[in-house]
Amino acid sequence: MKKKYYTVAVASLAAAAVAVAPASAAQSFTDVAKNNAHYEAITALHTAGIISGYQDGTFKPAQDVTRGQAAKIIAGALGLDTKNIEDPKFADIPKSHQYYGPIAALAALDAMEIYEDNTIEPNETITRGELAYMISQALGLDAEGDSPFTDVPADSDYAYFVTALYEYGIANGISETEFGVEESVTRGQLATFIFNVMNELTEVEEPSTTTEDTATVEQTTTDTALLETVFTKATEKQLATESLKAAITMAQSMVIQDGEEAVTVDADIKMDMSIVNKPMSFFAEGTVAMIEPTTGEAMEMPIKMYMTEKDGMYMYEGLTETWVKYPSEMFDEILAQTGAQVNAAEQLEMLKKFSTDIKIKEANGYYILTLTGAGDKFTELVQEQMGALNLGLDEEALAEVKNMKFDTFTYEIKINKETFDIEEMVMNFGFGMNSEGIKMDVTNKSTIKYSDYNTVSTITIPKEVLEKAKSMDELDFSAIEETEAK
Repeated sequence: MKKKYYTVAVASLAAAAVAVAPASAAQSFTDVAKNNAHYEAITALHTAGIISGYQDGTFKPAQDVTRGQAAKIIAGALGLDTKNIEDPKFADIPKSHQYYGPIAALAALDAMEIYEDNTIEPNETITRGELAYMISQALGLDAEGDSPFTDVPADSDYAYFVTALYEYGIANGISETEFGVEESVTRGQLATFIFNVMNELTEVEEPSTTTEDTATVEQTTTDTALLETVFTKATEKQLATESLKAAITMAQSMVIQDGEEAVTVDADIKMDMSIVNKPMSFFAEGTVAMIEPTTGEAMEMPIKMYMTEKDGMYMYEGLTETWVKYPSEMFDEILAQTGAQVNAAEQLEMLKKFSTDIKIKEANGYYILTLTGAGDKFTELVQEQMGALNLGLDEEALAEVKNMKFDTFTYEIKINKETFDIEEMVMNFGFGMNSEGIKMDVTNKSTIKYSDYNTVSTITIPKEVLEKAKSMDELDFSAIEETEAK
């Protein structure tokens, strides 16, 4: 009986840990150096999931963009509905076309230039003039003055739209006098166009307050502009973070039903982490406290972990009071994921894709984002992450993950209005598992508080840990096995 409970509980705790710190690391592109004119835009939009690169790790910023590709990226960046749309019946864009949804959505806003034969030519390279038309129409921008560019005279088809982008600070010319209206748009240039849209058109408007109620005023909204601005600025700030600290608390309750017998297992985890992003390293220390369901015995196990790119990963095993060195292959997989797990902005970027409702509230000097959603897509996400990570679980525990289904989840993210640092994340979620006659329902509330940005210098693994640590093959598990057998 206890072995069954142990296996299911291990799987659920691992799944909860992945849900609290989901991995979605944004990889840097090998052909986009920091001195590239489009580096900031490409990095921010890639982190936000708006643009992507190629399988070889490149972005190809100098490659021209087609009309179809531009439509897809712009529709995605603006959050347009690309499914519930009226069929414009283009001659060369059937519903099965990969760009049908974005093109049709933009056409509904009169933001797609349609040729006289009712074609779109999605594979043709888009020009700067055509892109200006697409963005201006999609956003409903108005131009007030005249074009400042000599190659876009007042009678040009694109004059109004180019002027609008220029006035709103979205686009400049290829020189002080030329816009380059007929020149093609590269992937790097398109990224900068979109990045400027998100930054210039969604400037944060402070809520009106009075001196009497400044400290307590709250304003809840689903304003897309405000959400995108806060989202982007928080991402930019996090990308620039060199180090930070995190205090994690997790309260989890498991109700396990085996036939007519039901037991409740409650676990409380407290952990403090110090993290350095480059080169990636961390130190974690805390405790796991729980009540053994069959005996009522209180158990508390220590958590201690070190990781550096130089020396690898080491974990303290409480039952045997031994430091354990992770195998190199396991460490490599964890290293590839860990940067994202402690990156709050990337968590927020990923969670946006799985949320059915996102709201933002302004109170007491913070933006508070609330994300809620159903569990189907979130279940797929956690199962995928569990499969990608080598967490040291045996095959039996990993098999339980396939039977896991999340019900709902709610994330609350607190962002400092002045610094745009993410200071706190509170997560509530529940999931169920059913395996071999054992049914389990789990509720979990976790809080991560981030602090001390850019104050952690270096993390060094103590010499004693390096010298005395055993490999997992050398570890004596007899103490654990005896505990399970009781």
